[in-house]
Amino acid sequence: MKKIPQEKELTRAQLQKKIDQVRFLMPLLSKASRLPKVLKGKEQYMNTEKGKIRILTYNMEKTEKLPLFVNIHGGGFTAGTPEADDLYMMDIANRANVKIINIDYSLSPEVEFPVALNECYAVIAYARKHPDEFGIDPDSIAVGGHSAGGNLSAAVCLKDAPTKELDLKGLVLDYPPMDIYTDGYLKPMPKGAIPPKMSRVADASYCHKKADRKNPLVSPAFATVDQVKSFPPTLVITASGDSLCTECEVFKDTLIKAGVDVTFKRFEAKHGFTHEDTPMAKEAWSMIIEHIKKMHKNMEKKVR
Repeated sequence: MKKIPQEKELTRAQLQKKIDQVRFLMPLLSKASRLPKVLKGKEQYMNTEKGKIRILTYNMEKTEKLPLFVNIHGGGFTAGTPEADDLYMMDIANRANVKIINIDYSLSPEVEFPVALNECYAVIAYARKHPDEFGIDPDSIAVGGHSAGGNLSAAVCLKDAPTKELDLKGLVLDYPPMDIYTDGYLKPMPKGAIPPKMSRVADASYCHKKADRKNPLVSPAFATVDQVKSFPPTLVITASGDSLCTECEVFKDTLIKAGVDVTFKRFEAKHGFTHEDTPMAKEAWSMIIEHIKKMHKNMEKKVR
């Protein structure tokens, strides 16, 4: 039996040092960083209840009132920017005929839970309260994200469940970490999966106190059937070669038990595969687009 290294509690200064090293190396290792920097989204700043938040927007020049999709990028809560998804957003906007807000939330460990969650929630709340500013249907808003962004998207829905202030009409979960509490060394470790040492640093950076990570707003896998029963139709995408696959599918099963309309597919791929130029990635993005397009059908039913 393989010996598991003891999980040590790092100080925030130690976490910051490790994350700074990761941020330095990411551009050197990323294929995306070598692509031409042609931004498709329009940079804006939204004055929300949680302060001024940077966003990228798409299709806002269209005069017709359209549904809104809110995208939340990945990066283990500690890295990444909305530019990581920029390449795909205009394609979604055009093919799904929606307007898009792509959020640049605050990263950890500079801030920790619930700052990023509250910022994402505040962006959606602002858009819903100011539909004319964006030319959107406030009753046709969906949210979704990739990796950490998927966690934040699910947490937004959990946060909204008691009041239905946002009244979201769709949710996209693209291989998210849904259990921040369980040590990475105790999760499945297929070849090429996220290194457990990296998971430990990211999890502690996002929510420093281990005991607090069982909060469903931090780890949605711990949510009860009752807490998710009001979730909107949800698309769940997982990857078999991902250490996060099992926990995401546990959450998917909770949604199904709660009677939520769930569309699900597990791809024979690794974490982050949707951001590669492969047939599987294209299939996954097509699934996301089809899921978002459901809002149009709901709008048509409402008009009738």
